[in-house]
Amino acid sequence: MKKGLSIIMILMMAGFAFAEELTVSVEQAVELAMQNNIQVHQAERTLAASERSNKYSWNSASPSINASAGLQIPLMENAMTKSKDMSFSVSGSASLRLTPSLYTSIRSAKLQLEQGQITYEDALRSVELNVRKIFYSLLLADQNIESQKRSMEAAKRQYETNLAKYNRGQLSELDLLTSQVNYESKMPSLESQENQLVNSMESFKQLIGVNRDIQLKLKGSLEGFENFNEDNVEINLSNISSIKKIEKQIETAENQLLATRFTAWGPSLSASYSIGAGQTLADGQEFKLSNHSISLSLAIPLDGYLPWSNGALSIENQKDNLSTLRESLETQKTTVQLSIENSLRTIRQAKSQMKSLEATAKLAQKTYDLTQNAYNQGSRDLNSLRNAEDSLISAKTQLQSQNYTLVNAILELENTLGVPFGTLSK
Repeated sequence: MKKGLSIIMILMMAGFAFAEELTVSVEQAVELAMQNNIQVHQAERTLAASERSNKYSWNSASPSINASAGLQIPLMENAMTKSKDMSFSVSGSASLRLTPSLYTSIRSAKLQLEQGQITYEDALRSVELNVRKIFYSLLLADQNIESQKRSMEAAKRQYETNLAKYNRGQLSELDLLTSQVNYESKMPSLESQENQLVNSMESFKQLIGVNRDIQLKLKGSLEGFENFNEDNVEINLSNISSIKKIEKQIETAENQLLATRFTAWGPSLSASYSIGAGQTLADGQEFKLSNHSISLSLAIPLDGYLPWSNGALSIENQKDNLSTLRESLETQKTTVQLSIENSLRTIRQAKSQMKSLEATAKLAQKTYDLTQNAYNQGSRDLNSLRNAEDSLISAKTQLQSQNYTLVNAILELENTLGVPFGTLSK
């Protein structure tokens, strides 16, 4: 809670223009999304509605109560009583109907609330997963841009060095123009990547609820996920959302089947109480009861016992639906296990490829350094230097992309297992 309040204070300061820049970690970005994201707010309202329905699920057992009052003003003399006196009357009644379906209606509201809680948790996890994936994708894009900037700066320095050599008559005009083209050709690609990063950052701000006027900076790294330990993976099917949903569907179907049986076979009890009194508005008249009674009735449906009745057919159809749901549950358990195994294979492959790409990047860096020294000494041409530089950039980009692939695979595995995000990468 204190952590959330600290983020709010940071945003308030940013909103008052005391700070135009906001730096957030992935955890802080998630907290901001939980506080500001529209999808989260909608999920909260939906859950609140389910909670209200569950709280008053007993209302079908509430008695029906009504009261009435009347005033009668004769416009002519009563032929029998020879009276033209006004009269006043009041009456009231209360009725209650109890059926076995009361239990299933209360149970249904509780199951709907539990389903709503699962849906709410899924909505929050979906937002958090999206925030984490985009956060790391932005880090990857920023790293690629920094790599391109360093490459362009190196090309610029090379061009300036060649320009000095050309002015001293030590380099041909063709080599000078080639180095100039090599430097200037990197600008459009870099500008394009920077524009894409700006657009992605604006969408990310909207996702986590940060004002567009604030300059958002991300604090984090794609490194550290290679510490993933497969031994820490524990499969608990009761934590997996897709399985919990089907289990709740089965419970709901069982409750609906019980409700249909109650309707087809169960008795219902009705009770009512009524009272009425009146008074003639004349001197000496007393207020007298005119009605005071209690009635009870018991109804037992008989057509539900007929095998061709609608109730009997509905029961059989719901039994079939229940069997289908149970089969779906077993199928989903198998699907989840296959998904987990696939994620683990992807993670193993990503970790293995990262080791190979790290070695490739080190070799490419060493090759570039040696080629650059050789070029400066005049023993290698500019084309060799460009090829070495391209190989270095490609090796670094592949390594960073593979790192992001590993991050994504771990996040997907955590989402499937239903464990808190970040637990498997510690």
